[in-house]
Amino acid sequence: MKQEKVDSILDTSRKMFGRYGIQKTSLHEIARMARVAKATLYNYFGSKDQIYLEVLNREVNDIIEKISAAVDEEKSPVEKLRVFMHAKFRYMKEAINILNLSREGIDTLLPKTGSIRDRLFSREVSILHSILEKGVTEGIFYVSNMMLTARAIGYALRGFETTWLLKENDNEIEKHLDNLYDILCKGMLDRGEVA
Repeated sequence: MKQEKVDSILDTSRKMFGRYGIQKTSLHEIARMARVAKATLYNYFGSKDQIYLEVLNREVNDIIEKISAAVDEEKSPVEKLRVFMHAKFRYMKEAINILNLSREGIDTLLPKTGSIRDRLFSREVSILHSILEKGVTEGIFYVSNMMLTARAIGYALRGFETTWLLKENDNEIEKHLDNLYDILCKGMLDRGEVA
């Protein structure tokens, strides 16, 4: 029963954070929508900040699972890289208010969000590393330092998150990703693979 109640609170909170953002979501509204007493929220989580951190943790895990599943469906390392880039932005766009990319000031209020975002980045780099490793093994990519390259791609994509996700429509994001993908792949393809 306790886990069901926790899940209900977190599911409700996720919807509310996703719709209204963190600052505009109140504990009173979470309790009302989850059909629990406000004291129950304090009992299970202690504060809205703790609820948000748990929702953020779950969202990061969900994003990584979805990206991994999308990448795993592809056979070619080149396609895996393309799918990775598009999936990352698609799933992050779906969770934009929960990820708090608009920077409501939550980073200064909750420094732990930085460590959760860092964990997301590390997991993305791990996926990228495995894509690069497969590409090098198959003789498709030429990469002398896979970890450095995976981190560089990760940082490049992370640098575009705020600008693209907050200021661009989906079609523009797709165009930007295709252009970045072309730059990355043409630079990494083994000389025999460049068209």
